[in-house]
Amino acid sequence: MGVDKIKSKILDDAKAEANKIISEAEAEKAKILEKAKEEAEKRKAEILKKGEKEAEMTKSRIISEAKLEAKKKLLEAKEEIIEMAINKLKEELVKLPEQPEYKDKLIKLIKDGAISLGGGELIVRLNKRDMELIDDSTLWNLEKEVENATKKVTVLKKGEPVDIAGGCIIETADGLKSLDNSLEAIFNRNLNVIRARITEKLF
Repeated sequence: MGVDKIKSKILDDAKAEANKIISEAEAEKAKILEKAKEEAEKRKAEILKKGEKEAEMTKSRIISEAKLEAKKKLLEAKEEIIEMAINKLKEELVKLPEQPEYKDKLIKLIKDGAISLGGGELIVRLNKRDMELIDDSTLWNLEKEVENATKKVTVLKKGEPVDIAGGCIIETADGLKSLDNSLEAIFNRNLNVIRARITEKLF
């Protein structure tokens, strides 16, 4: 299953769960408001002797508080759905390296990171699995592409393995600069956009 299909399935599953949770939240909201109205009417009757105006004010206050509580519960339900969808995407992120197109994506991440750092002598850090996936000939080819883009002689060397789900971390040989293009870092950098898209799709 491709990455786009995986994302689509996650959103479909989340949407189904969203509809269920929202329905429950709406039902709870209706109960809260109904109970508040009953309480308001009861309180109104109790203080009628103090005047109709005060009774209406008390009724309005009780209903307003109930509406705020119902709105809060609905927002909490939506946030729960969004977090659930984000967590599912994170779970699928770990599986991304198993996809056939992953190697091409990894090569692009290395290239983009090397160009962003301006070329030169760079250390490419990968996880243990990807250390086997990216061989020296791949790095040699990338050196030429980075040199063409940065106009600077570039040497790419693999560093010690790093504990990441996938992607890469590029460092200058002097250790002064680095760029984290690990899958986790990319996900976190785009988290606000991801949340916005999930919200748009689900609600």
